[in-house]
Formats: sequence, C-alpha cells, structure tokens
Amino acid sequence: MSSFSSNAILAKARSMYSHRLTEQNYEELLKRRSINDLVAYLKSETAYSDILADLKEVNVHRGQLEALLNKEIFLRLDRLMRFASKKELEFYRLGVMELEIQLILTKARLIVSDYYTGYEIEIPDYLNKYASFDLYGLLAINDYDSLLFLLKGTKYYDALLKYKPEEDERFDSNLLELELKHIYYAEYVDVVNKLYKGKKRKDLLTMINTSIELQNITKIYRLKKYFNATPDQIRETLFMEYSRIPKSVMFELIETKDASEFLKKLSESPYKLYVDDQEFVYIEYYTEKIRYNLARRFMRFSTDSALVYMTYKIVYQVEIDNLKHIIEGLRYGEAPSQIEAMLIY
Repeated sequence: MSSFSSNAILAKARSMYSHRLTEQNYEELLKRRSINDLVAYLKSETAYSDILADLKEVNVHRGQLEALLNKEIFLRLDRLMRFASKKELEFYRLGVMELEIQLILTKARLIVSDYYTGYEIEIPDYLNKYASFDLYGLLAINDYDSLLFLLKGTKYYDALLKYKPEEDERFDSNLLELELKHIYYAEYVDVVNKLYKGKKRKDLLTMINTSIELQNITKIYRLKKYFNATPDQIRETLFMEYSRIPKSVMFELIETKDASEFLKKLSESPYKLYVDDQEFVYIEYYTEKIRYNLARRFMRFSTDSALVYMTYKIVYQVEIDNLKHIIEGLRYGEAPSQIEAMLIY
C-alpha cells in the first residue's frame, strides 16, 4: 500500500476513534429512561448526530434506531475503504462478505420455515454497490432453488447446494452457517497470506484466530451448560483449524464432563487471567471483552493501516452493541446497574 493510502487510513481511523463514546457519555446514557431521551442525547452530545439527524425524538421505533446504528458501522468503514489501494481492497472488503453471509442465512431460514408468510429481509441500500451478487435479487426469491440460481457462480453456491433440504428432510441451518463461516475464515486467511508478510501478517492472523478461538470457547461452554452435548457433537460445531491454544488443550476442554469442570479447566489455560470464581452467566460478555481489549491495544499502538482498520471495526462494533444493550434494557425497564453490567468500554 502506498504511504499516502496507509497514512490516510491511519489518520481517519484514529480521528473517528477519538470521537468514541467516553465513560462520561455512558454515565449520561444510563441516566436516560426512555429511547426518545436516549436519541435526544446521542443527537446533541455525540458523533451520532449526523446518522440520527432525520430521526424524530417522538415515538422512536427501536428497530428503526438499530437499523441506523448498523448503517453507521458500514458508513464509517466505507470512509476508510475509500482510501485503500486497489491491491489491498480485497482485504478491506472482507467485512462485506460477512454481511452477505448474514443476509443469505436469514433468507434461507425464512424460505424453508413452516411459518414463512412472505416476511422479507431488509436489504441495506448502502451495501449493494460492494456486494459480490445482486442483493436485491434476494427479495424476489421464495424457494430454495431460486436462491441457488441467484448464487450460482459465487463462493457460496456449493455450500447452499450441499445443504439443500430434500423432500420431507429438515433443513439444518446451523450446518449451513458453519459451512459459510468456514468459507469466510478461509477467505480471510488466504487474503492475508497473499497480501501481507512478516509482522503484519502475524498480527492480522492473531486477531482473527483469537476471535475464532473465543467463539469456540463460548460454544463449548454453552453446549455443555444448556444442551448437555457430547464431545463429538461439540467438535462438529467448532473451527479447530484456527485455534492458537494447542489442540491438546482444546480437546481437554471439549472432554470435560460438564460446564463447571470446563470452567475449572479453562482457568488453567492461557485465558486463566480472565476466569473468576463465579459462574459465567454471560460468557459472551467475557470472551467479547478479551477480544475488545486485544483489538483496542492494536488500534492504539499499531502503525499498520490494515490492522488498524480491522481492529477499529471490532472496537466500534462493541460500541454499537453497547448502545443496543442500553436500548434493550430501556425496552424491558431494567435498572441502570443491570444495563451497565453488560457494557464493554
């Protein structure tokens, strides 16, 4: 990447990062007791003023607000992508691939559902120009064969064909999701190995491998805690090829007899500093906090534009998730202390 392109991405990312929500902002947000008041504060006191400018502060619909927050994620990443060199644009567009997979899965689940009544997914207009296929084509589809036809020639086609449900056969969307995520992770690793070398490659792979590893840990715990899954059933759901923890340690975690023993074994792993004596009520919170802290460290100290882009994406997604937790808490009348316990910053 040219020094101009790299410096522009670094400067823009750091500038946007400097306008993140502060501890004081969160304290003020937690004082709001309605979504209308929350929107009023975000519009007047934070960097969300532009995206929320046309949103009236009366009878704000939660879904509309969350859609605008999702749009803001993409718009911020778009501001960084436009500085990317042609050579590296392939890396910067990996985030688009993630969104494509989400839309494909949602559509597939809808059209095979016994309860499907024509409900449609929403296609973000800001995404279509970057997509690898016509996203609006998803709107006209109401059967699995049409979905296959639309995706013919894309990297997703073979996975959709593999899990096409036969007559009277149950559609296993979880296996399809696993396959599509495998495609994404393989693409990520291939792109990084193709475009980068040395420390840059190592750091980018560390970030994605840590993210995948934490997903695996979350899955193992939840499957043991809530579903009494067997080790073989658990192994089928994991992405073992990307783990940084030695496979022997991962296998020991999988073989633990229950969730309590799993936590004890986890406390002896490289993640021992993050395991306390209490039961993991929200294990996603703990694993996401580890990922957030790693991303924030790279974001603040790295001088590599690709790594700063990727970690800014993670850090900013956590901020959006924090806002969604606050919105959800307001909807259900939770106390500020309950909501605050779910926030990461």
